[in-house]
Amino acid sequence: MSSAVAWTQPWHAEWQLLRGALPAEDEKESLPYRVASGELESVLRSADARRFLQPVAQCMQAVCQRVPAAERAQVVVPLDQVSLPVKGHEWEALCVAIAALHAFVQLNWTGPDLPLSPMALLRSAAPDYFEARSVDDDDNAWDAVVHASSLEYLTLRGEPAYHLCEAPFYLVVSLLLLEALHQAHAEDTFPTLAMWRLRARAVHMRILDEPVACEEELLARVDALVEALVAHARTATDTRVQYLWDNIRARAMLETALMYQRTGQDRLASERLVQAAKANGLEYELSGALGKRTKWQKEAKTQLVLLAESREAGADKAEDNDTPAPSAALAALAQPENSGWQATVDPEKQVDHQPLTYSLNDDTLLEQTEFTSTQASDSPAGHLSHLDPGHQPPLAVTDQCTLLALCLNIHNTQASHGLTSEQMSAFVERVMAHPQNWSVHTMSLLLRSRLESTRTRTIERSTLQLQALVDQMPTNDSSVRERLRFFHTLELPAKWAMQAELARRFLSMGVLRSALEVFERVEMWEEVVQCLGLLGRQTEGKEVVRDLLAGHKTEAQARLQEKRIATSASRVPRTHFVRGRLAKLWCLLGDMEPANAEAHYLHAWDVSGGTSSRAARSLGGYHFALHAYAQSSAWLRRAVRINALYPRTWFMLGCSYMRLERWLEAAASFRQCTALEEEDGESWNNLASCYLRMQDAQVPRLDTVLDEDEEADGASTAASDSGVSLGTEEAPGAPASGAGFELRLLAHKALGIALKFQFESWRVWTNYMIVSVDVGLLSEAARALTRIVEIRTRESSQSARETQAAASIVDMAVLNKLVDAVIRAPAAEAEDASAPVSAVRRANEGEGLRPVVERLFVDTLLPRFSSEPALWQAYARLLFAQNEFRAMLTARIQSFQCGLGSPEALDVVTDRPTWIRAKDELQELCDLLENLATRPASPDSSEEALPDWRFRARTLVRTFMARTRDSFDTDPAWDELTELAAALQRGRS
Repeated sequence: MSSAVAWTQPWHAEWQLLRGALPAEDEKESLPYRVASGELESVLRSADARRFLQPVAQCMQAVCQRVPAAERAQVVVPLDQVSLPVKGHEWEALCVAIAALHAFVQLNWTGPDLPLSPMALLRSAAPDYFEARSVDDDDNAWDAVVHASSLEYLTLRGEPAYHLCEAPFYLVVSLLLLEALHQAHAEDTFPTLAMWRLRARAVHMRILDEPVACEEELLARVDALVEALVAHARTATDTRVQYLWDNIRARAMLETALMYQRTGQDRLASERLVQAAKANGLEYELSGALGKRTKWQKEAKTQLVLLAESREAGADKAEDNDTPAPSAALAALAQPENSGWQATVDPEKQVDHQPLTYSLNDDTLLEQTEFTSTQASDSPAGHLSHLDPGHQPPLAVTDQCTLLALCLNIHNTQASHGLTSEQMSAFVERVMAHPQNWSVHTMSLLLRSRLESTRTRTIERSTLQLQALVDQMPTNDSSVRERLRFFHTLELPAKWAMQAELARRFLSMGVLRSALEVFERVEMWEEVVQCLGLLGRQTEGKEVVRDLLAGHKTEAQARLQEKRIATSASRVPRTHFVRGRLAKLWCLLGDMEPANAEAHYLHAWDVSGGTSSRAARSLGGYHFALHAYAQSSAWLRRAVRINALYPRTWFMLGCSYMRLERWLEAAASFRQCTALEEEDGESWNNLASCYLRMQDAQVPRLDTVLDEDEEADGASTAASDSGVSLGTEEAPGAPASGAGFELRLLAHKALGIALKFQFESWRVWTNYMIVSVDVGLLSEAARALTRIVEIRTRESSQSARETQAAASIVDMAVLNKLVDAVIRAPAAEAEDASAPVSAVRRANEGEGLRPVVERLFVDTLLPRFSSEPALWQAYARLLFAQNEFRAMLTARIQSFQCGLGSPEALDVVTDRPTWIRAKDELQELCDLLENLATRPASPDSSEEALPDWRFRARTLVRTFMARTRDSFDTDPAWDELTELAAALQRGRS
């Protein structure tokens, strides 16, 4: 098959396999038809599959023949050294790889059970490589070899695969075949190979304990495929052909978006999801419509609703399902009568071949919102305004998957809040309105269960529905093909992950013993230890881990399995732990035994062969807590090189480098942290602090410095800066260093982003204010000063301590700079209108800045600090520049009366230097009154500024002299006050 043939038509077998659709009827006996129809065992037992399985069997036999049979169960075969003969059989290899991948998915995600075991498959494919056995004998030793070898192969970047996943060998076969095809440059022949590699990698990542980054090369090939699909859709003359190309492109972008979601790249995921919806012709919008949510609600209120419409409704729905077991029949047996639960399954409401759906049966809440209007209240005319919110048309299944992915994206990108849950619920309800596919409906029920788990009236249904989803896996209520068809476009959890989620639900409800039983059943030891700790059985938790590490597996399992029920997981052969999982257990023991933590973490690093990111993270955190920042940074750097998807590790690494005053490395670390977790305002704040301490010559190395070899650094002196304050002790309003303008702008931008997520942090606003002044963005500095005052005065009023003084809240150096920028602007600013003055300059000086600074004084500073003399003096300077003489003189009088002229200024009476300063300020004030009081009060007024200025001045002088006469009437400077008073008296006469 050539690439040109595949590109000729979108219903070619290769594209049909990608879409999960059946090839042409005349190809029923072909390999792709059997793969698409779910006949996976038939494909895996075929002669084509045997050709690729024989090298695996040969490798296993070569390794195990040198080991005694009694010790064979402990052998790990290096499956990464197996070379598969795909040349000349590329099409067959791709079909077998898809079948093996779907066999693994069927066993661990969708069900039902697949009777074919990996060892039985290998024996049938290459019987000559295994010794003969009787019918009564089993293959336990060989099963253990296959299972352990597969888990070792699936360990990726130090992250182990889940050890109880069923038949991981099938996933290994798929990965080996797809990699062999990639190495043979089969993408030139089979354009869908990139998508199948992405799908296999996605499945692989979902069985790892923690996510790892996907290869950029793989994502680039999928993007290239998307571009090619765009070109073919544009050249298509038939609308049906064009839709099929667009549908394939939409699915490719949707699966790429899910990959980005798994690795925490939510911004890229959002972009891909919007593109996927547009490609498939999905139109949607959140709107409002009148409706009722409770049974006793009389007046309809505006309810949130998602309006959505597909280009071709039902275009990719499942074909007729011939599965014999309808859901209604299962529903009748799902729950006995009088079970005591309020939420129940109504057999009459079940949809055939779909998961069981529990009804709420609440005495107040309706099963779903009843919309009383037939049109959304705020939908723009001509855009989905024709849709009835309560009776919307069915969507294409691909579009349902897109909406579910968008729902998850809302959860990932928005804070936990009631409004967030309401938005997500609107997406879920729109999908649940029309069940069309088993996997899609399962995912929507799961999301609804999660959303309902936090409400008292819905938590019962939430838990029962989750339990039903767990129990449905082995049933045959729908075909294998229907369950697999849209699996890759959903974030459906594996069955052990769903059981763990059920256990966490029990944990949140306080049902600790039930949660413990489930965690024991799925052998999630870290969660088992946590449950035992909550039950007050910490010692038992340590014993469990120690028994596992000591190899007393039979004893530990016997104790933990006393209440364990028989599950499919019990069929998984018991083998020794792979290196990654053994290292994780040692780290867990280190967490429980702080006194021996370092030794346990180091042992974990050693047993993993230097590949355990968990061990390196634990050692980095251990040394960081001891303030050993040089050792901490070394271990954390090893951790992120193994697995770079841990924002907190990047954050801790950045803090370690800051303490070592290695600002370039710290900035690079915080950049990585913010790329993974954009909402981490503290990281953005620290990044700005690093920028201000860097040198311009270091900027080109920002993207590469962490890839360079770690340099030995014996000096581990800790800097006093924690990334919170940007000022120095000598000049609190100035940056800590002379960073170049480019770096200062980067710092300003970083702080601006930090404020999105720490809007109520006055410390971040302070940093933003200082940097804004430094880069000349004075209007932003004024806004920042406003927020600082609002936040700090509110916090002060809410606390029991005394109200803070203005001097501790208002940065007077910044305030005076703002006033200077207004009053010292170039005089020609407004004279030549044709002069090319930039918009930024106009907004940050002179008349452009004046309204902002005026509002700062009038609305924020003076109402809160009316007795602060420095504020009144700064305000007076601003008013003087605007010829507002009455207000200016009043402000100066207020400044003197609140400051040195106040009765509370006791130093004026006892300290001569203070008295001299007060006397000089009073003389200056009287001079101002004499020179300015007779001028117009304002530019638009003809009245005098202060007609009674002599009376006010004389009163101020007499009051001041009366207060200080007993202390300083014999001082030589006292004569100046006497002359001033006499002059004012003569002027009166």
